[in-house]
Amino acid sequence: MIGSTLGAMWFALYPLLFLGMYAVVFVFILGVRVPGLATPDYVLVVFCGLVPFLAFSEAFGTGTGSIVANRGLLRNTLFPIELVVARDVIVGHVTMALGFLFVWIGVVYFGHLHWTHLLVPVILVFQIMMVLGIVWITSTITVFFRDLQQATPILILFLMLVSPIGYTESMVPAGMRPLLILNPLAWLMKLYRACLIDGIIPVTEFFVFLGFSIVMLAAGYRVISRLKPVFSDYV
Repeated sequence: MIGSTLGAMWFALYPLLFLGMYAVVFVFILGVRVPGLATPDYVLVVFCGLVPFLAFSEAFGTGTGSIVANRGLLRNTLFPIELVVARDVIVGHVTMALGFLFVWIGVVYFGHLHWTHLLVPVILVFQIMMVLGIVWITSTITVFFRDLQQATPILILFLMLVSPIGYTESMVPAGMRPLLILNPLAWLMKLYRACLIDGIIPVTEFFVFLGFSIVMLAAGYRVISRLKPVFSDYV
């Protein structure tokens, strides 16, 4: 009974622990300050970047190895293996739902109540579409190149460092800002921050990210559909 209770509580503790850790490190240890932002607002900025990244890392880390981990299902020709990957991606975003509940409470408490909050579930759908497409591709590659599973934690750490979690676009030197364009997670974090904190809709980024998510979803489905007939020969 205790084990199952702690298991359920972990879904709430996981985002809380990470949110608290980042707040302590960036605000109290590093003493990061952003011109024009009070400390509570800066913490909210960090949280709006951290929560979607936690969901991405959980879904990417688990989903990339999901086909190999469920190799027994490949013998069932009637079972669509792509749904196993989709399940892991969706489960990985459960943490984000709880994390954003905490963030939303903080956003409202500090006076950032905007109608654009209603767009957050829409952006979340875009995120799941993008991540699912990416993970369909990486899980397929893992079937043929198992080393990708060992490289996954390194890739997640790299993306954590280059994604604007503890900093904003304005804090990046002008010469390096174009690099953010190459990181779709940066687009995602900008959308969440704009809708939750600023109360605006970056229309261009919104539709660009929608288009990118659709392209990734279609590309990922095509890759896994074309190659799944030969999966059983390699696992």
